[in-house]
Amino acid sequence: MHASVVGFAVFTELYPLDPFFGSIWSDLSAGIRSDYVLLDGFIFLDNRLCVPDCSLRLKIIKELHEEGHVGRDRTLRLVADSYFWPTLRRDVARHVERCVICHRSKGHASNSGLYMPLPVPTQPWTDISMDFVLGLPRTQRGNDSIFVVVDRFSKMAHFIPCKKTTDAVQVAILFFREIYRIHGLPISIVSDRDSRFLSHFWRSLWRLLRTSLDMSSAYHPQTDGQTEVTNRSLGDMLRCLVGDNIRSWDSVLCKAEFAHNHAVNRSTKFSPFRVVYGLIPRGPLDLGVAPNQTRDHGQAVDFVSDIAYVHSLVHENLNVSSAKYKLDADRHRRDLQFAVGDFVWAVLTRDRFPPGTYNKLKARKIGPLEILEKINANAYRVRLPADVRSSDVFNVKHLVPYVVHDELEDSRANLSLPRVT
Repeated sequence: MHASVVGFAVFTELYPLDPFFGSIWSDLSAGIRSDYVLLDGFIFLDNRLCVPDCSLRLKIIKELHEEGHVGRDRTLRLVADSYFWPTLRRDVARHVERCVICHRSKGHASNSGLYMPLPVPTQPWTDISMDFVLGLPRTQRGNDSIFVVVDRFSKMAHFIPCKKTTDAVQVAILFFREIYRIHGLPISIVSDRDSRFLSHFWRSLWRLLRTSLDMSSAYHPQTDGQTEVTNRSLGDMLRCLVGDNIRSWDSVLCKAEFAHNHAVNRSTKFSPFRVVYGLIPRGPLDLGVAPNQTRDHGQAVDFVSDIAYVHSLVHENLNVSSAKYKLDADRHRRDLQFAVGDFVWAVLTRDRFPPGTYNKLKARKIGPLEILEKINANAYRVRLPADVRSSDVFNVKHLVPYVVHDELEDSRANLSLPRVT
């Protein structure tokens, strides 16, 4: 049985003129080379057909890649098993990088974007972060959520029970009743993009009070990492404290708050109580101290000096901790920057799909999208299509550079595949 491919016959004419295979053709014709084989006018390396520089190189890659749109390495293996030319690896990588179907159908977050720590505060309760813990069992008081407010300097936290239906006005009332009356107004507030924090009332309220609102990137809670870590710690404490009485979690919330503020923080090297109040409050074990024993805190000047000294140490420790974390985080990340006007692919995470519309066969990327604004090194605003109902701000790890297609290559790849006779 004999098979011939119409179109491959031109290889015998192209070999002598090819910049790479030309010398090999001459050597094989003279019988002075043994690493290649000349058979029926075709050059073979081992059992792989050598393809001279022509449009069939791109066509071979395109046909094998589009069998299942596998990745670069697997496509390279498919082509290299049967064909050879000197720029095979580069040509395969170039084609897979420009495959529109692959970009739309495959998508995942990358390790792009260096760690950008928030500015370190200089005193307690001037810079805070806030978030909600949702999905808790409903208690007898009707609470099913926790409003978490954390001071970014001292790491002191307040856990306020509330309801999932609490709107922006009620959140503001809770804040002024539980936080403002104790610590006053903050200078900045970091939060996620919860609808309550995005409401016109909430923004107008803090604009009038001259407090800046710093929202995290959409679907990127790492921006508000301080509160996310506190939420995880709170969940662990509540699971330990409630036991089998899971619907009584709001009755032990005050105990969890005291335990959190009483423990020494790993970053500041002090307990939140010590940083804010200059002393550590008495606990149950301190009641065993004899009544005639008193605690001498020194003179007022010494007390103030001690607080100032603690604050300076905390600020220094936070800077050291932040620099250490940035060094560790950036070791596994790469810097990726875009300019206004660049085009990108945007990864659509599950959170960005409207409720009930997500499925595993949905496209994972959309694009090409134009960069409209560079918010910072890790956040960009893009021009979304009118039918996409999602935030137009993307973290850089969800953006992939768009490589412009070569129209000449596309026209060459669309040539008809030679027939087998």
